Amino acid sequence: MATDLVGNVRLQRFIQLLADLNHQTVSIIKTGDTKILEKMNATIEEMYEIQHNGTEEAYTAIEEDAQIIYKNFNAVVTMVNSNETTTGDRITSAAVKKFLHNIFDANVRIVLAYGLA
Repeated sequence: MATDLVGNVRLQRFIQLLADLNHQTVSIIKTGDTKILEKMNATIEEMYEIQHNGTEEAYTAIEEDAQIIYKNFNAVVTMVNSNETTTGDRITSAAVKKFLHNIFDANVRIVLAYGLA
């Protein structure tokens, strides 16, 4: 599904948020800096609001991958919050990385669905 962006400010913003989320995801995978989760949370909340208040096919066609992003982010937050150490253990770290990779992959699929890559 290639999408016409001309004049669609909300869709343009959604795509900007996808790019932001991509950079945030890569950054947290590389650095392990969980402070980035706060930025990711704000990004994902705005994405969710735009998607669920939009009626265009551009939003409904990506529902499955959007849900992967939302659910995996919730899993990341749950794993990080349940960890009792400040540095994270090996198992928690591996799980968080897996969830982050799922977010990244879903993000890429949405970008491809929009015909942007």
